[in-house]
Amino acid sequence: MLDIQKIRADFPILSQKVNGKPLVYFDNGATSQKPQIVIDAIAQYYQEINANIHRGVHTLSQLATDAYEVSRGKIQNHINAKHAHEVIFTSGTTHGINAVANGFASLLKVGDEVLVSALEHHSNIVPWQMLCERTGATLKVIPMNEKGELIQSEYDT
Repeated sequence: MLDIQKIRADFPILSQKVNGKPLVYFDNGATSQKPQIVIDAIAQYYQEINANIHRGVHTLSQLATDAYEVSRGKIQNHINAKHAHEVIFTSGTTHGINAVANGFASLLKVGDEVLVSALEHHSNIVPWQMLCERTGATLKVIPMNEKGELIQSEYDT
């Protein structure tokens, strides 16, 4: 069983109270809170090897590049990617979705359809809307019922 108090203890920000109650943070789509181990790693990076990756031949740049590639390898193993270069870091989810959507710009044309669900956050709808406007493709939305379930029969072909 999950020990919620132990998990909360990993995140320093969750030790505070808001309106007299323990902080509960739900806006992870915008910003996720960081556990202490991540805060420590970021601080160590800024204190010891802060430099551009893949951009320099000096010592700090090489150390930063090495650390970056080690983390890419760890993530590759965690998500079972075939190659480390398949792991692409972005500044956040919205940036990642925009990059994927823009990657389809040269592939879509009038008559093509892009399918999203009514359950999507607007940050996963707007890039596809804009892409469809640019390419002439049609955006189709899978509707949901009152229970928040996708209506399968509405998009079966």
